[in-house]
Amino acid sequence: MNEKLNVLTKPLLHIVLDRPRIAANIASIVRLSTATQCALHVCGPLVFDSSDKTKWRAGLDYFYGARVHFHHNIHRCLSLLQKKPWIIEVGSSKAPWDVSIHQSDVIILGPETSSVDETLLTQFADRILTLPQTGPVRSLNLAQCAAVATFEAMRQISSLKPEQRHLQEKA
Repeated sequence: MNEKLNVLTKPLLHIVLDRPRIAANIASIVRLSTATQCALHVCGPLVFDSSDKTKWRAGLDYFYGARVHFHHNIHRCLSLLQKKPWIIEVGSSKAPWDVSIHQSDVIILGPETSSVDETLLTQFADRILTLPQTGPVRSLNLAQCAAVATFEAMRQISSLKPEQRHLQEKA
């Protein structure tokens, strides 16, 4: 199979943003997803002025190569993806490096001002991950969280031997 086609049809990850509120974060994650060949799913209404290009600057040059999908809500997105997601949320005892992340897995990040949809936290309680923080900060930036989770997934996936990757792709 053509390697370029595989990258387009089977992304490294599906990064799902649940009701993001800050355009600059979305733009930064567009840039990240383009650089890492991830698909980005933005769920919920855009509650900011999407025509203000200064807020989109971090990702403006990268939309051309990005796989960005906009969904009415997170439930419709997950219904389409048909995969059990990993959820990055404050307070879990597991970090992304404590679990096995596979190619094309779904990773959900919640809005900057609140948590991921409560029904998803209940439904996938065993798949909630956190990014440990030892310093006196309330939380990390959404784009930083996306980058940490994405590069950990990339580390795990790229460390597999070619025959292991082939088995993982069939799963």
